[in-house]
Amino acid sequence: MDSEEKLRQDAVQLFLENTPVDSIARELSKSRQWVYKWISRYRNNLGRDWYKDQSKAPKTLAGGISANIEHAIIEARKKLDSNPYSQKGAISILYELNQLGIDVPSVATINRILKRNGLIKKTETAISKSKEYPTHYYDVQQMDLIGPRYLKGGFKFYIFTIIDKNNHMSGVYPIVNKAAQNIVPAIIDFWTVYQMPDYLQMDNELSFKGSNRHPRSLGILLRTAISNGVTPIFISVAEPWRNGVVEKFNETVQKHFLSTQFISLEEMQLKAKEFTEFHNAHHRYSSQNNKTPNELFHEMKYTSKLTHKIDLNEKPLIEEGELIFIRFIRSDLKLSVLNSTFIVTENLMYSYVEAIVRIDKHLLIVKHKGMVYHYFEFVMPLS
Repeated sequence: MDSEEKLRQDAVQLFLENTPVDSIARELSKSRQWVYKWISRYRNNLGRDWYKDQSKAPKTLAGGISANIEHAIIEARKKLDSNPYSQKGAISILYELNQLGIDVPSVATINRILKRNGLIKKTETAISKSKEYPTHYYDVQQMDLIGPRYLKGGFKFYIFTIIDKNNHMSGVYPIVNKAAQNIVPAIIDFWTVYQMPDYLQMDNELSFKGSNRHPRSLGILLRTAISNGVTPIFISVAEPWRNGVVEKFNETVQKHFLSTQFISLEEMQLKAKEFTEFHNAHHRYSSQNNKTPNELFHEMKYTSKLTHKIDLNEKPLIEEGELIFIRFIRSDLKLSVLNSTFIVTENLMYSYVEAIVRIDKHLLIVKHKGMVYHYFEFVMPLS
């Protein structure tokens, strides 16, 4: 206790002993106003620490926000920061405070408070997307690979990620390499736990497509998808932002999951499941009215989970189905699909086309804005 606090207590003690205020002031070398102030503070019973200084911070801040509310917002942000898997934005803070029964201001006000306290970082501007790029597909899951990465000791691994474009339900799967034999079990697990999509969208990674030696021979990944009624879509070459939902999710995985040090692949796989469950239960997206993936999933009336077992030791049979390739046509008018090249009409120069392989018909259909421009023979082995 400092000397000033001791004097305040002495003043009140003398007053309780019926010492006149004038005498107390002279004895402690203080003014009568000072003595009356601390007698009044004591009488008002402001707690055991009545003799301590009270905060001089304003009770209400600019904009009508109380200091207590601002403090609660900052503390909620700190709590979210302490969990490596949490979102830290205004929406998450809003829900955190609502759970505590605190009446909080708008998202915009929370953002202003975060900015004023240096808790918001600038984000990069998203890359603009061409209006001509085909985006009409619905019920799409996007998938991707992160890596290679290395554990301590030099052990190489990859992270396979998959996410529903509509509600952001996701899966994170550490794997030893990017061979399709390691990716397919992760896809099967996700479809079993969550559901199958109509379309599975991916980039042009060779392990997704199959083999350069036999480019038209469907690999295990494509066979697994097509045999279960799921149509693979390959985005335009060298344009990863076309898989924007999973690319954005990969940033979250790298920031909140891969920033942790792991000692083994087994530990990473266990923590990946934990991270996935946390994301699906807690991450809120403004694009879906601030609901979590789990909340939207529980609202779905119908789901299409994978219910039958798939024997990966046997090649899935293909009787019919499609492959879709989104390609940009340049001035040479060349369209390349599975190491085969076709020349298209000049009307398609500098535009995106959908090259649709009808596997059972051995046909390649070239479409732009819903209009068919070409039919090419495209023989695909089904067995």
